[in-house]
Amino acid sequence: MQDYSAILDQLRSMRHELREQYHVKRIGVFGSYSRNDQTKESDLDLVVEFDQSIGMMAFVHLQNLIADRLNLKIDLVTPDGLHPLIRDKVMHEVVYV
Repeated sequence: MQDYSAILDQLRSMRHELREQYHVKRIGVFGSYSRNDQTKESDLDLVVEFDQSIGMMAFVHLQNLIADRLNLKIDLVTPDGLHPLIRDKVMHEVVYV
């Protein structure tokens, strides 16, 4: 299981690449990792915002790239992709890198 601060460092090191290739405006961690209560079975929950719209294939490629680099199962969502009942809670706990 990776350390939370190491994950943040890895995501920070990818910022330029993600911005250039996928138009990522911001990316942040929420869920068990942001609360520091993750387990070996936990996936990494990420919320991503874009400067411009990207297609579904690019979104899936972005998700796979991050998962491969971090060697973790990830759930990648946009703020609009969050269920309205949990959106506010998630957006208040997200830690952007």
